[in-house]
Amino acid sequence: MSIQSGSTYGLRTVIELKQPHERFRPFSLTTSDETATTVLNVSEHMEEANLITFVVDKNDLYVSLGKDATDDGTSMLIPAGTGYSDTNISFKGPISVIRANPGNGRIVGAIWGR
Repeated sequence: MSIQSGSTYGLRTVIELKQPHERFRPFSLTTSDETATTVLNVSEHMEEANLITFVVDKNDLYVSLGKDATDDGTSMLIPAGTGYSDTNISFKGPISVIRANPGNGRIVGAIWGR
């Protein structure tokens, strides 16, 4: 019996496609001024986020998970053309950004959680 025939294939497909996270939410935002902006409030879409991935382009951004972003060194500085992923995280509240330089930046990503 080959791995792609019969019940073995059906079992393999179920295992491969099973997602450990119940909820998924994509997000995207382009900044329009130099103040902190909420990209997404996790609490509106799920109990908590457990996996996040995003990319930043057009301009560097400070990103904060679970609180408002600041430019005082307490938020993550994500350079344009790079991103961030974390598979073992737990946070609630906002995903917030503030631009690091003059000019607008964009963040595009997704969260998974329960």
